[in-house]
Amino acid sequence: MPKQKKIPIEDLVVPPQNTKICGTICMCQMTAVLSCVALVYLSVAIYMPYMRAFQSGMVSDPVMCTTTRAVTTDTCDWGSCGEWCLSKTSGSCIQIYVNLRRNGSTIHLANCTNTANKTCYGIDQENAKKYRCIADECRNLTGTFNCTLGMCINITDAFECIFKNVDPPLKCSGRRGKINCIEMDGLQNCVRGTCERIRTPYNCDRRCLDIPTRNKNAILLSGDKVYLSQCHRAFVTGTSTGTDIEIWNESQNNILMMSCYNIENTSETIDAVDCINGTLLDKTLLSDLTNFTYLSYLSVTNTKLLDDTGVVAPPEIDLLIANESKLLINMEGCVNTLRDECKEFLREYGKDGTDHNARGRFPCFYAEQNVDVVVARFNLEATYKEFLLASIVPSVLFIVSCLTLIICQKTIVVGDDSKMRIKKLSDIITAQKDGKENADGDTGGGDHAMAL
Repeated sequence: MPKQKKIPIEDLVVPPQNTKICGTICMCQMTAVLSCVALVYLSVAIYMPYMRAFQSGMVSDPVMCTTTRAVTTDTCDWGSCGEWCLSKTSGSCIQIYVNLRRNGSTIHLANCTNTANKTCYGIDQENAKKYRCIADECRNLTGTFNCTLGMCINITDAFECIFKNVDPPLKCSGRRGKINCIEMDGLQNCVRGTCERIRTPYNCDRRCLDIPTRNKNAILLSGDKVYLSQCHRAFVTGTSTGTDIEIWNESQNNILMMSCYNIENTSETIDAVDCINGTLLDKTLLSDLTNFTYLSYLSVTNTKLLDDTGVVAPPEIDLLIANESKLLINMEGCVNTLRDECKEFLREYGKDGTDHNARGRFPCFYAEQNVDVVVARFNLEATYKEFLLASIVPSVLFIVSCLTLIICQKTIVVGDDSKMRIKKLSDIITAQKDGKENADGDTGGGDHAMAL
């Protein structure tokens, strides 16, 4: 097939346009439209949340929250975290309740030696193997299992449970095994697929039995971790006077015990933040080795306080602001990143102790006039910067694009050959002069005609 001959430009019905001019006009139109859309979207995502945060009265300094309950509900009038703020939460959601309290003390322990750290691992609910009774996976269960509506997790290796009373056994093996155990719930003691529900009261001790307490006079608990050391003295820092005050030393011949949010252990010092339940234990209460459950029990039941005035590392109940406050990830209770933030948030902040692990403990924010709702994320300064950025950028782009389109309208003409061109400055001035002269000529002619 012969190659088609190119048609000369002068013979085209519509000659080619100036691509730079067309591209500029199209780009400005697109920028103007997108800027308008951004302003509408950001009014919901940025502007309105900023106004609510500015008027909320939230305290800028964080306090502490401890998770008490994490409830999954089908009637969701509010949720702790939603993945998309523009759509109303529907269906089931997770609601987290917390205890709200003031911050504890900041403690510095000096001249510490013979330090030991122990982490008592519990059950990782996310990664633990789950046995589904509906799929006939419960037919050979043996050990202690924590079940929720027919979904069972083996806790035998992590906990040792002591109990007396059990419910009648359910046989999960055989033809009707999965039907019998499809709604199995609670703590179960199973032997080869025959499970008995453990009745309360029962005691499940974490299998963390080799915590070394010999020659240790300072024990700090932080979640599932235990820090033990032989220290000379302890100071409270961050006081109103700006000086460190000694609150304990080894000459007292007892054991200092506290529960702290964060602990930094260096070679000879230990710095602990948000310490509560400070108590003094008699050395006879501990042997060379102890277990995690016993230490947790002593931290909340020992009556000999570190500070009789209740100022330094006081009992948690003395710092309490509110019980059963609703926890939200932020003031909106949702995020717009679409990166599954809520999944990680609910996993971390929803630790309510039902799996026999330590409860979630974290900084949070609240408004003094409304202690029923607390938020995990609040930064008014960062929110203000986002507000400025989201206001200035689309507004400037919209104004610049509109001005550019107006300038194009005044300076671009379409010639007789259907091509767009930019008027020369001399042509613009000449056109303006011609227009003025024509206007003057018309006026003169009209006066002459009237004179005649």
